[in-house]
Amino acid sequence: HALASVIDSVAAEIVALAEVENEGAVRDLVMTLGTDYNYIHRTSNDARGMDLAILYKGDKFFPSEIRLVESGYGREFLYVQGKLCGERIDLVICHLPSQLGRKENRLRAQRRLASFTDKLHRTDSAARIIIAGDFNDTPSLISKRKIMPSWSKPMLLDAERRGEGTIVYDGRWLMYDNFWIDPQAFPSAHAQVYIRRDMISNNGGARPLRTFTSRAYTAGPSDHLPVILHLYK
Repeated sequence: HALASVIDSVAAEIVALAEVENEGAVRDLVMTLGTDYNYIHRTSNDARGMDLAILYKGDKFFPSEIRLVESGYGREFLYVQGKLCGERIDLVICHLPSQLGRKENRLRAQRRLASFTDKLHRTDSAARIIIAGDFNDTPSLISKRKIMPSWSKPMLLDAERRGEGTIVYDGRWLMYDNFWIDPQAFPSAHAQVYIRRDMISNNGGARPLRTFTSRAYTAGPSDHLPVILHLYK
């Protein structure tokens, strides 16, 4: 219910979800929401069983192509092309390997993500690409590596520089969740971290209020704060 409350309060045309248990969990969430959403879910090859999903308003977004894209590790990317309010968008949803794993896995996934989106950008002049998800890395670090395509822009880099973030690790806010977009396709776009008082725990310092802490139910929406991308015609 906490997660549903956050989604309903934003009521975005499209909602991307990571760390999804299974299709049943997505269906239960949709039934709990006050906002009317359709959903797209695909089962990944992730060893921990974490999938990706998209919720969308059926009168605003019309998907035309849906597929999983190989990532170089078990958890694939989810690619969805469609028309949002009459205009094409190409969504690539990702959840890159954890910082707790080998750095090489995360870098390989970043390169696969960059390669897929760059090829799409080069071979389809009509593509309007939005990459969204949990990168398990900050936009400043990813930018320094120069892995992502040169035409792409991290939308929350300035917010990171102001000290904002979506998760807390070792007492520091980190901007792990982000959007990389083609600014030529979306010149007026801007992004933000979404936060409400009831989404924050002050137990041991300010941090997102988790749903579970170890095995204890703490009734929060997530250990990540959501990010919102605003698009304008």
